[in-house]
Amino acid sequence: MSSLIEGRNAVLEALRGGVPVTAVLLAPGPEGEPIAEIRRLATGRGIGVRTVPRRVLDERSVRGAHQGVMAEMAAFEYAPLAEVLASVGERTSSLIVVLDHITDEGNLGAVARCAEVVGADALVIPKARSAAVGPAAYKTSAGALAHLPVVREPNVVRVLERVKEAGYWVAGATESAGTLAWEAPLEGRIALVMGSEGAGLSRLVEEACDFTVSLPVAGRVGSLNVAQATAVLAYEWARRTSRTR
Repeated sequence: MSSLIEGRNAVLEALRGGVPVTAVLLAPGPEGEPIAEIRRLATGRGIGVRTVPRRVLDERSVRGAHQGVMAEMAAFEYAPLAEVLASVGERTSSLIVVLDHITDEGNLGAVARCAEVVGADALVIPKARSAAVGPAAYKTSAGALAHLPVVREPNVVRVLERVKEAGYWVAGATESAGTLAWEAPLEGRIALVMGSEGAGLSRLVEEACDFTVSLPVAGRVGSLNVAQATAVLAYEWARRTSRTR
């Protein structure tokens, strides 16, 4: 099933940002510069541009603000966890980032960006009560989602059990942890679990972690956002590993 991107600016950003757009739908009428630019970008990428009755866009619109233009985005192909683990094989250093019900799609994309840059092998997200890969995630990932396997599983705790069986240590990030990241064993095969924007790690997920870590706070703001915290912890893993790309 494809996703729809609505509105001139949103469609322009999708085309400029490499989102896998499969078709552009335009309502009939005069074409100003934004629509002309959409047509040029789509044609340059070999994407079909179709003119359809405005009522078709009205019927398909979710937000009711399509401005006479929509883009269809191919459904994202998630990777099986078994396939990711098989690709890692017996390698002694590997990072898998696991998100415990992150609901903001922009945060999902930002986490994917830092995970891919640091050399993580996969990003894992839950199927329910969690952001999925869509246009906003593509935008903030800055192209990372084209290269990073994303696994979508129904049960995060079960995922942690499976990665433990594959030789990973599970590290949960939480403000309440007594061990700072610099003192924790963040090397080797690590599954790094990041909690939701508001509630942090859920109880069952935290209990499934082998250990928890926190970041030092010297200022008055209590914590970083999830993407920033992921970047810091992922680079601490990278600092300790000899893996190069």
